[in-house]
Amino acid sequence: MFWDRGKKYYEILLNAEDDARQIRTFHNTLIASNSKGKELFGEMENPFAFLKDAENPQSVQKLIDAYCTQTPIEMEIKTPNHIFSISLKRIKKAILITAKDKTPEYALHLSLTKQVEFMSDVLSTFVDPIYLTDKRGTLIYVNKAFCLLTNTSFDDVLGKNMSTFILDGSPDFMGYWHGLLSFKTKDGYKPLCAYQRPFEAHNSLYFSGILKEKETISSEKSLYLFNQSPLPLAIVSGIDYQLIQTNKAFLSTFKQSDSSPQKTNILDFFSEGTRDVLASKLEKLTSGLSKTERIEAISSPEFGAKTFSIFISFTTAEKDTLIIYLIDASERKNLEMQFAHAQKMQAIGQLAGGVAHDFNNLLTAIIGFCDLLLQRYNPNDPSFLDIMQIKGNANKASGLVGQLLTFSRKQPSKIQLLNFHDAFIDLSGLLQRSISPFVTLKTEMKRNLGFVKMDPNQLTQIFLNLAVNAKDAMKTGGTLKISATKEKLKKAKPCGNDMIQSGDYIKIIVSDNGSGISAESLPHIFEPFFTTKEGVTGSGTGLGLSTVYGIIRATGGYISVDSEKGIGTTFIIYLPRIDQPVDTHIEHKLVRPVFTPSPLPSNILLVDDEDGVRLVVARLLKAKGFTVTECANAEQALEELVKKQDYTLLITDMIMPGMDGETLIKKAREAYPKLKALLMSGYSEDMARHSSLENKDLFFIAKPFELNQLLEKVNEVLEQ
Repeated sequence: MFWDRGKKYYEILLNAEDDARQIRTFHNTLIASNSKGKELFGEMENPFAFLKDAENPQSVQKLIDAYCTQTPIEMEIKTPNHIFSISLKRIKKAILITAKDKTPEYALHLSLTKQVEFMSDVLSTFVDPIYLTDKRGTLIYVNKAFCLLTNTSFDDVLGKNMSTFILDGSPDFMGYWHGLLSFKTKDGYKPLCAYQRPFEAHNSLYFSGILKEKETISSEKSLYLFNQSPLPLAIVSGIDYQLIQTNKAFLSTFKQSDSSPQKTNILDFFSEGTRDVLASKLEKLTSGLSKTERIEAISSPEFGAKTFSIFISFTTAEKDTLIIYLIDASERKNLEMQFAHAQKMQAIGQLAGGVAHDFNNLLTAIIGFCDLLLQRYNPNDPSFLDIMQIKGNANKASGLVGQLLTFSRKQPSKIQLLNFHDAFIDLSGLLQRSISPFVTLKTEMKRNLGFVKMDPNQLTQIFLNLAVNAKDAMKTGGTLKISATKEKLKKAKPCGNDMIQSGDYIKIIVSDNGSGISAESLPHIFEPFFTTKEGVTGSGTGLGLSTVYGIIRATGGYISVDSEKGIGTTFIIYLPRIDQPVDTHIEHKLVRPVFTPSPLPSNILLVDDEDGVRLVVARLLKAKGFTVTECANAEQALEELVKKQDYTLLITDMIMPGMDGETLIKKAREAYPKLKALLMSGYSEDMARHSSLENKDLFFIAKPFELNQLLEKVNEVLEQ
């Protein structure tokens, strides 16, 4: 009983966390869970079923043993596609299970680790000894040449102070420094030139240095090392930033001629958006405000618009020239963008699913009161048409909420196996009518494309949204081409912001020769409420393409877009393909029954925390001869059941303050097993769950509903 009273508050607290969380008693009874916890751990007996394919079954068994003995534990477990950080903690007489998907973090860490390893490999090729120290002079990195010079190993050197190797002279660990040192080598102490400069990283000061023979290295040898570096390098003037020298990697990266580069200023190689920032960094160096600088900049579109990490420092003590090191960071940047995009889309989907609940309650009341008013007027009355307009607009709003739920992938759907060719032929006539008279539809697809598993209405939504968008882009006419082929992918490849996995697909190409989409708008077209039609009469809501994206991703498919302003737009869709239908039985359509009031007197207990919904439902049921008692919450309803025990039917909302509707039904049936119940909800997750075959013991109606739909459902429940 303690947990029942606190369940709602625990769920509110758990939903404030981003990772999957669930609280269970020592007897494995589910107490509370956030949305991610329900998705990952489920509500069944074994919360760790999602780890059935773990790479290390012993780790899973250790976790289960800890759970059974109520022992706190924290561990990482890998599955073929994920890395989970899982912990168990005791709270009162229960266990808090927490799981965080660390796959994106590991992918980013791996990318950065590879770059560090790459840089270490590059430095190991330098013939000059190179070292890196902290601000106290403790060595934290040396290259291979340093170890050969001192006849030591990496392990022997790291952690020692630089002074260990110096007999006479000492680098000044305060700033830029160069000078002679009597340095300890394998052949004894010898004079070496040290060039050292400071730099900051992670809010700490470090020093990098290079040791050279007292005799200056030949210019020929220096040029060879410069040219053979795998990193793009450029030496530029500190006055006007003109190129003085570039290595082969730089010329190859920017597709320049070896004899005479087409660009002569380092700024010309970068996009306008980052050119000013790079110029300010160079100016900061040349004006003496800094010794080294680091920046991320994007190259010009003619060079592929790649992202580079750029390191800039001086080449000589005179500080008249600068050397620029470039590292291609495009892969890391793309990974960061994919991670951020995935988080944003997930957050918007959760918001859409939650907001739908409040909208559906409002729409239920509006539609219900319209139905009550329509019973007082005949069709010839002017007020009848006004009310119909209100009801029609409320139904349109209900359609928008449905699109939001589709985007959030929580809209209940009737999944079927569809012969793709036949399904498309059935809706091709609708598509042609939608784009007529100025746009022509051309299709290319064979009969043996196979089957797809999805809701036929959602398949119509995909093509209808794309067709209407194409029509809007071809104001003066044009051609909409739709083709479909079978495609088998042997390995994963990029598809828009997603990675399409290997497997069998139906590849669909939808292209038009319309006005196209600008490069600025293209990355945002699948975002909800984003539209390129603002200011245009009859402009859209910005939900069309986000709905298409949500439907396709919910079916396990992928979508990408390519567009050029003034040329046209092409959408490429991959839908998972099935060769043979698993079940070929014919699904018979049920005829919608006509409502007739129950011949037996029925006392109905109505529970809903929304006054408008409760009022309109009660008025309708009373008008049809039912006796109705209204309650604003579950606690009042339980008290009413104790007072009066002859209730035939309990109608309750799902989401209410305190006890929810499903728990109310369970407690009411413990006392009155024959009590019939009907559950109402406008919350998307409840709609999806109770529309499945797993909840046949509960009758459910989704908000918003028309009053005749409610009456039919009430009659259906009473006749059982």
